[in-house]
Amino acid sequence: MEYSAQELKGAGTLNKSILEAGSDYTFFLYRPKNITGQSPSLSGSGYFTFETKRDANGFYNSTIIPYVKGAVFNPGIANSVNTASFGVKSLVTSSYIFSYDLFEITGSNVTATSSFEYSPSITAPVGSVFFRATGDYEMEVSPETQDCGAVQTFQGGQNYPTQLQSILGSSTGTSVTISVRTGTTIPDRWIATLGGTQVLDTGYICPSNNAGFGQPGRNGVLGFTTALQGRLIPEGPITFNGIAYSTYPVGGAGGLGGSTTTGVSPNIIEPDGYPRVVTFTPDGPNPITDNTTFTFSKNTVASTLNISVYGPQTYTFWTNNVACPV
Repeated sequence: MEYSAQELKGAGTLNKSILEAGSDYTFFLYRPKNITGQSPSLSGSGYFTFETKRDANGFYNSTIIPYVKGAVFNPGIANSVNTASFGVKSLVTSSYIFSYDLFEITGSNVTATSSFEYSPSITAPVGSVFFRATGDYEMEVSPETQDCGAVQTFQGGQNYPTQLQSILGSSTGTSVTISVRTGTTIPDRWIATLGGTQVLDTGYICPSNNAGFGQPGRNGVLGFTTALQGRLIPEGPITFNGIAYSTYPVGGAGGLGGSTTTGVSPNIIEPDGYPRVVTFTPDGPNPITDNTTFTFSKNTVASTLNISVYGPQTYTFWTNNVACPV
């Protein structure tokens, strides 16, 4: 889930996704270069604060749930000096609030990225805690957790992958439907796991074959293969001619050559060494607005479905909707 610098200023903004007890969340805070002139004094460090929503009178009374209590942090409370791998220091915490001093930098023409990991012991529903930041930082919280039935949308840039979670409950012997939509000619890939078991892998899909092997979109303006070059292969190393390739292209710079293919459906590797793009037929007549659906059986009490959406290309767009089990 993304938060703009404007949302984080001043009083801040309430959380837009669930923070599920026992899940591990990474908060990424990005401070871009000052290119707008709107913050000419942008320099030094920033601060991030996570604060439980107070009552109507501005207090933490006995009815307010202490969402920070029992949480686990990395770096932890003992890290009072700048931690290079995270870019944060000086954690202040109580049962209701915690705060980090973000990476110290010296000029407005320097970018900065800080991050920390947070595992709550109490589930915080949407709208229960405030996020605030100074220093014109933007923020992403990963994974994005929502109740089943909520539509999750991504638009505006490549991400490999975006991490999502959907809370399904502990019932078993049920059927779960995932409805997805991609850009018309820009493919994306969904991999979903439940209780440590993979329940879905769509391979790369889109409603047009313009990005398929031999099509102009494959390595033209849309740059599907260019976007994947050097990226990790999510299903693990693929062996070709006795060599295991963990990044694209399989076969190296020359690909597989000729008309050779390898891999296992839905992740067939085409002769150029990159994944096949599968054209799907949406459930409705309009490929721009209609979804396609995938279904799996829920046979475990595990309640959280973890989804990785691989969208390697710039301008990718997708929606994701996990229906509640039936």
